[in-house]
Amino acid sequence: MRKAREMFCGVFKISIVAVCFVAASMLGANYLFADAPNGSYKKTCKSINYNASADRITSASCKKMNGKWNTTQYHNCNGCINQGGDISNCDGTLECTGVNLPNVGSYQRSCFCCKMVGSTLGCYCKPKKGTSKWTTLSNAGNYSDIWNDNGKLKGK
Repeated sequence: MRKAREMFCGVFKISIVAVCFVAASMLGANYLFADAPNGSYKKTCKSINYNASADRITSASCKKMNGKWNTTQYHNCNGCINQGGDISNCDGTLECTGVNLPNVGSYQRSCFCCKMVGSTLGCYCKPKKGTSKWTTLSNAGNYSDIWNDNGKLKGK
């Protein structure tokens, strides 16, 4: 009888430990496997880890223009999206793009990862030949037309 009770207690302890492990794993799964926020970055990034409670992409491997991969992170995902922005892969780095951009001209057809820093517009723009390069245009809000002039932002 004593042996049967010891065996029952041993099985019971193992069962309790197993239940606790499963419960902890399930709770942790919500943290580890939360759906990452939408954005164009998902097309060129992999191994995306998102911490929903901190609202940050803790790591993602994103493809650079030269074909190499870069590990990056991004904070305040919902802040970007709530402002109408897009979380973008900008040459291997996650950035919030598309917020408060001047809506004039044709630059957005051949430029990407555009963002405003103060009154300066910055984008990667495609030249006629070669790879896209970062270019800026000061006082962009003052222009009625902005275009990509062979890889450089121009305005009037």
